[in-house]
Amino acid sequence: MKDNHRLPITKHGIKTYNKIIDAAKRLFSEKGYNSTSINKIIEEANIATGTFYLYFDDKLSLYTYILQDYKQKIREHIHKATVNCKTRHELEREGIKAFIEFAYIDPLSYNIIWESLFVDKTIFQEYYETFASRYIAGLELAKQNDELQEIDIETLAYILMGISNFVGLQVIFKKQNNEELTNQDLDFYVDQIMLLLERGVFKRTN
Repeated sequence: MKDNHRLPITKHGIKTYNKIIDAAKRLFSEKGYNSTSINKIIEEANIATGTFYLYFDDKLSLYTYILQDYKQKIREHIHKATVNCKTRHELEREGIKAFIEFAYIDPLSYNIIWESLFVDKTIFQEYYETFASRYIAGLELAKQNDELQEIDIETLAYILMGISNFVGLQVIFKKQNNEELTNQDLDFYVDQIMLLLERGVFKRTN
């Protein structure tokens, strides 16, 4: 993935760099990648034109940096929540909870990540395949430890990613409707997910 950017080395540079990132996040989220120009980012960040190019080669390198930064932050947030988990069941619950919590705290992340589908489909595919590969590795270990039923691990990884993604949307929509999400609410949603994972959905007919 293209990522031609240069990190700042001074306090002033860090401040300017963050202004560019913040402006780009807002504009990419509100207007989309294709409708956001570098000039508009420069205007929104209130910086000189040349300053942008001190840190980024072009708009795509800025976007891919933001996307990769979100990927890293989500991983770190989940790792912090799951580092002391002893079983896959416990890890799954706390990992899903952490992901949904991140979505609620920073809903712009969804816009940025899904925008990659319209920027370059290969970026979108790479983003989710990378997440899936890490998920699969963890599930394979759980399978070896006899913690899972007999099921295709790759498909399971995408099922679990899908559940997390769309319950994350559920809490984002509630936030947009000015509904506050308490920790009790968050536990309720996660408990519903775990109930599904533990028991399935359909009642037996015979």
